[in-house]
Amino acid sequence: MSQLLLKALRPIGRSLAPRAIARGLHINPAIPLVRSLQLQQPVVATRRLYQQVAQTDGSIGDDYSLFAPADTAPIALGDLQDDRSTKHYMQTGKSLAEQLSLMQACMVNGDIDRAQRMLVGLYKLYPEAMRDVADVSMHNEILAGMLSAKPRSLTTEALLWYDQMERNYSIKPNANTYAILIREFLRKDLRNVGTVLMQEMIRSEITFDSMLHSSYLSDSDIDMIKAVAQELMSENNENKDIATDLIRAVNAANGAADSVNAQYINTANASSADGGDVGDVQSTKEQAAHDSMALKSSKVSGIVHLQTTLKSLYTNELEGYNLQMRLERDTYDSEIARCKQVNESRGDPLLSSNIGALKRLTAKWLPRLEALIEEEQARCRQAYETASVDRARISYGRFFTQLDPPKIAIITILETLRMNAMEQKSHNSENMPKFVGVKTITLVSNLSTAIHNEIRFQNIKQRTNRHILARNMSVAKLASSGKLFNMAIRRAKSLELKANERDWLDTWDVSTKTRIGSLLVSMLIEVARVTEKISDPVSGVISERMAPAFTHDYLVYRGRKYGIIVPHSTLREMFKEDSIASTVSARSLPMLIPPRPWLTYNSGGYLSQDEPCMRMKESNEQLRYLKKASEENRLHTLLAGLDSLGLTRWAINRPVFEAVRKVWNSGIGLAEIPPSTYTVPEPVKPENYETDQKAKTKYIYEMREWQNGSSNQHSRRCDCNYKVEIAQAFLNHPMYFPHNMDFRGRAYPIPPHFNHLGNDLCRGLLLFDEGRPLTERGLFWLKIHLANLYGNDKLSHEDRIKFIDDSLDRIMESADNPIPDSILQEKHEGKLPWWLESSSPWQTLAACIEYTAAMRSPNPAEYVSRLHVHQDGTCNGLQHYAAMGRDCKGAFEVNLAPSEKPQDVYQGILNVVDRLINEDAEKGVKAALVLKGKLTRKIVKQTVMTNVYGVTLIGAREQISARLREVKAEDGSHEFNLVEVSSLSLYVAKKIFDSLGEMFTQAQEIQNWLNESASRIARSMPAQALAAWKRMILDSKTSQQKLRDAIKDAKNNECDLDSEKVMELRPDLGPGAMRRRRLNTLATKPMTTVAWTTPLGLTVVQPYRKYTMRNINTALQQITVRDANMPSPVNSQKQKTAFPPNFVHSLDASHMILSAIECKRAGLIFASVHDSYWTHACDIDKMNDILRDQFVKLHERPIMEDLKAEFEERYFNHMMPTPQQEYVVKIPSSVECSPKKAAKAAKLSKEEQRLQQEHRVEEELGQQHLMTCGETDVAIDKDGSESTVSSASSADRARAESLAKIEEVDLSSVELIDPKQDIVAALQQADQIEFTLTAIKDRMAKEIQSLESESSARIKEIRSKIRPPRKSTKTIAKAKSEPLASDSTETKLTVREYQKQIADIKDQLKKDRAAVERKYSVSFTPPSIFVSQPPSSDIYKTIDAMIKDGRLQGRLVKRIRWIPIEFDPLPKHGEFDLNEVRQSPYFFS
Repeated sequence: MSQLLLKALRPIGRSLAPRAIARGLHINPAIPLVRSLQLQQPVVATRRLYQQVAQTDGSIGDDYSLFAPADTAPIALGDLQDDRSTKHYMQTGKSLAEQLSLMQACMVNGDIDRAQRMLVGLYKLYPEAMRDVADVSMHNEILAGMLSAKPRSLTTEALLWYDQMERNYSIKPNANTYAILIREFLRKDLRNVGTVLMQEMIRSEITFDSMLHSSYLSDSDIDMIKAVAQELMSENNENKDIATDLIRAVNAANGAADSVNAQYINTANASSADGGDVGDVQSTKEQAAHDSMALKSSKVSGIVHLQTTLKSLYTNELEGYNLQMRLERDTYDSEIARCKQVNESRGDPLLSSNIGALKRLTAKWLPRLEALIEEEQARCRQAYETASVDRARISYGRFFTQLDPPKIAIITILETLRMNAMEQKSHNSENMPKFVGVKTITLVSNLSTAIHNEIRFQNIKQRTNRHILARNMSVAKLASSGKLFNMAIRRAKSLELKANERDWLDTWDVSTKTRIGSLLVSMLIEVARVTEKISDPVSGVISERMAPAFTHDYLVYRGRKYGIIVPHSTLREMFKEDSIASTVSARSLPMLIPPRPWLTYNSGGYLSQDEPCMRMKESNEQLRYLKKASEENRLHTLLAGLDSLGLTRWAINRPVFEAVRKVWNSGIGLAEIPPSTYTVPEPVKPENYETDQKAKTKYIYEMREWQNGSSNQHSRRCDCNYKVEIAQAFLNHPMYFPHNMDFRGRAYPIPPHFNHLGNDLCRGLLLFDEGRPLTERGLFWLKIHLANLYGNDKLSHEDRIKFIDDSLDRIMESADNPIPDSILQEKHEGKLPWWLESSSPWQTLAACIEYTAAMRSPNPAEYVSRLHVHQDGTCNGLQHYAAMGRDCKGAFEVNLAPSEKPQDVYQGILNVVDRLINEDAEKGVKAALVLKGKLTRKIVKQTVMTNVYGVTLIGAREQISARLREVKAEDGSHEFNLVEVSSLSLYVAKKIFDSLGEMFTQAQEIQNWLNESASRIARSMPAQALAAWKRMILDSKTSQQKLRDAIKDAKNNECDLDSEKVMELRPDLGPGAMRRRRLNTLATKPMTTVAWTTPLGLTVVQPYRKYTMRNINTALQQITVRDANMPSPVNSQKQKTAFPPNFVHSLDASHMILSAIECKRAGLIFASVHDSYWTHACDIDKMNDILRDQFVKLHERPIMEDLKAEFEERYFNHMMPTPQQEYVVKIPSSVECSPKKAAKAAKLSKEEQRLQQEHRVEEELGQQHLMTCGETDVAIDKDGSESTVSSASSADRARAESLAKIEEVDLSSVELIDPKQDIVAALQQADQIEFTLTAIKDRMAKEIQSLESESSARIKEIRSKIRPPRKSTKTIAKAKSEPLASDSTETKLTVREYQKQIADIKDQLKKDRAAVERKYSVSFTPPSIFVSQPPSSDIYKTIDAMIKDGRLQGRLVKRIRWIPIEFDPLPKHGEFDLNEVRQSPYFFS
């Protein structure tokens, strides 16, 4: 801001009108501006990148590496002790982001003053933490709030805040900042202020082009800015140059928008009311026409809205853009309109005949719930306007009032119905018993999240203009043309977007989310009523009454109490006829146009949603790493891969859909379509139920299985219904699946219910929208694909071709009549169409139809095929392990090496398991006798496949148990006794694990290395954290002692100790002491998670922690929720077991992303399902070459070496507690001395006491640390007692004999033996050293004793010559001057002279003692030797035996040491040549 502008604004009060402010300003352009002239980095970087690619055609350069640079340092965030945000949360109970969100809510509700005070206060209290969180986007929100305040905008305050941004808060304004200010001042006709702001913007190197792409400007704002520029041009003053540049920028932006399509200008900003007619009740004739092609039981409101919206055909991309925006925008608006129409048509029998009972109930509940929400919003506004004492209502009320009551009400109803209708397929996630309804915490969490997301969406959809739309469309065109996959262009576009992005999203704290969700559920329980029929027990008359549709209840399981929301039985019956379970926001459906490209970590996918590209379950740690990687431009390759997957255009396979519709409407169960009713007969209770325990147990198991099947049947039917409904809605329209990724980098389609990652039904219903000529090779691969789908994927290519040729008649019969009447009438008598005999029936049917059409065409090679043909890996995890270890045997088993026919690793494992079972059967093992000859490939496949991904023995048992229950005898009964299935499954699981270790030794060694490394990381802590913890404990003990002394002194002096003195002595008891203690306590826990960088640059952070739980009182109940903001210790066991599979998944994901980008470069249509890659049949050969090349390029990198190097760099300063056995040697002294002298000799110096106390503190910390990690055997021998117990008689004699043979060593020249080289020799040397030191001490003690004896005798002799004192005390003084009586003729001495002689003797003794000590002084510190080998090792057993039989003089004492973290040497590589992968025909086949 110019000094003149600032000076002119300060004296102007708020009471002055904007016109008066304008008249008071006299702008002089010659006055220099205060604003910094430094170039904006994004703008400069963008220009440079555009210069680099200006001479190219925009294609991807072959020399551009998609891998992360080898010399890039890993991303590292601060430790817990240094994390300012963590400290802030521990002090306040809320994160800064949550407090800033509350500040934004205050602005939305018009309380600008409080919002400003909050921000200033946060900066004063937490300046360092605010610099990490509060960026320019947040300051822009403050400016926008000030300038749009009601009833009068805070113009002067906004300018002052703008002036303070950089000076006080080090925040540089960006294009959005100037867009906000210029917009508001021009709206208020303050043209002079706006002109000065434009000057400052130009001098800050921010262009008008960037400003015009700000989301804060609407189309009318841009027109207003252009009009002002034209006025400046006409005035012909000193601002003419600015006006010229501005008009040029506006015209250029308008031209770009107009060139895309002028039609969108009139429709893009249509209000949501324009979409109200999408929910109109159809006429009877229209409904009849719709029902001719409709599915039975398909009255799904979300789908009907989708179908109605898609009625009008579009002819170009922008029309599709409009439709997509309309879909995402009007989801809940159309539902509200539909409910109103249902209420209006309630008295019309013609209109209400086609409205389901559930929809009528929904429409009836809506206005009642809406009224309650309006009342609560009024109470919330009153609470924070009158500063009520109800702090909870004030806290959540500022968020609760941001959305209109109708939308809150419809979201509450739909979410509650949807979750209850799904019958809780996820109950088993916690091994909980089946129950009707949904857990309260689950419903509350999902409901509050839906409300929060809708508020975000409402804010986002208001921020757009035609220039932003034109830019988005141009980026989409770059992506579609492939030019966006030039990484230079991608980086330039990314920086261009960052210059204008508004990436600050509000965050609700956990208490707000929980209270809002529970409040809405309690309101719905109050208003939702259903009609239930009751029968009079006496008369039998049936009557009706209104009952609550939902009730709140509790479920007690394993000592814990869970709240649940239970739907009424009448409501559950309605779910079967009118499945609201399928109602879902259109924002989760496939897209009509290509997804928005991912240019940054949170801008891609759906048009109207700004969500991170990574799926995270409330993991702030993962989000921080992801954001940091995006800021450092490390995600371009990954985001390009997601874009390439999202650009694949799909279509519905109409012939397959017709077959599906036929089966669905018939109500039969066929090929993954569940029947409309559960037809399995209920088990009959045996007559001997009460007397025969085995019969009772068997019946209980069978009944439980029947109940589970019955409860799952409706959920499966609803799920299938939704898939088929979406397929019908998109029957005449192409679709796209936007993608995101999980924390390991694996890509997933965002639409959850219908995508190509779905089951066989979904995949069979999908085709590529673009067709390509089949070609001869394509026909070959189509046959291979058809054979694979049938289940013959382990035959050679030649045998597969022969199989298809031999089955041609049945294939064509399947294509011509896939669903014969005999199937629908269930009279097929076991004779099924060919496609139904396959392992993937619906995909097989699609391939049959495609193959038949090709063969019947005039030239099959020219037939235009749209079918996706797959190439699948062979146990992809083992393939990566074999490649990393260069394992020849493993590589052959998983088809990395060439072979005549594909190797079947699952069959190979089954053969080994059968051999082991046969050996046990010969020994009479019961389980082996039951299982012998009955295992199949299907039973072992899942466990073999997931073993490499870290499945535990218990998990493997559950997998095999499920497969064994599926095995049926000839009479249809279970082959295996259900009571014994669990024990049999455990036996088979162990055999599979043994077989894998036998076949894949190299993979096992790598997996063990990964496990051990993760275990060490998870129980480590930074050295500075360890030092801080020790200092905190020692300081606390010192301060406690000082306080005790002060209390004692005060008590002795009979006075009180004032509080100030207490606080001075114990500062840790002051304000915030509880939170500080919690932070310090957390510092003692294992907080280090396993993190690594993938070859593509993604930092993977394992999210497994023991999260802190928080109790929140709500309107329903006290709810215990996970507090993701509170730092929590890691789950060490989960970190260890999950690391190998997650690491392999990250490699698998890297290979897929590399392949996707290369296929896009080659012009292929590409899709993937993790390790299954899809393209057109004619392009399979090209894709196969790409898959092999990228796999080889990936594994040519030193993956394991890079991982080890990264670990050593990332955790170089970490210390790790390690339980070890210290070898303590104490050779008994041969010199006897009194206990008093012995105690005096053993007394430690102050320095030694301090070191001993530190060691004790370290051991206590290590003990707590290891116990938190789940290790139980961490007891410490504090008293130095022996861990090895031996008999006194034999061992003492042997020890004495061994001691007699020990010889002294020369300590000045002794060379210490390294315990790592020879532990036994090192221990024997320790005995020698201790023996030598003891001998030296003994010789020194003997000489000192001799000197002391001689001195003592002389002193005794002198004292005997002293006369006894006289009886009269009066003569004592005289006696001292008289000579002593003596019989000798020697000279008589006085008492003083004799005392002087004694003192001289003692002084001489001290000198002689010091001389002796110097004579025998040894500057040699005995080495501390620790035995780290486990007790089961041979070395430990050898040492233990030597101690017991006396060959070693010491003993082993349990200790816990903190040692620098080290990683074992990597397993040695085998001799496999990676280039053989390129020659393997069955690597992917």
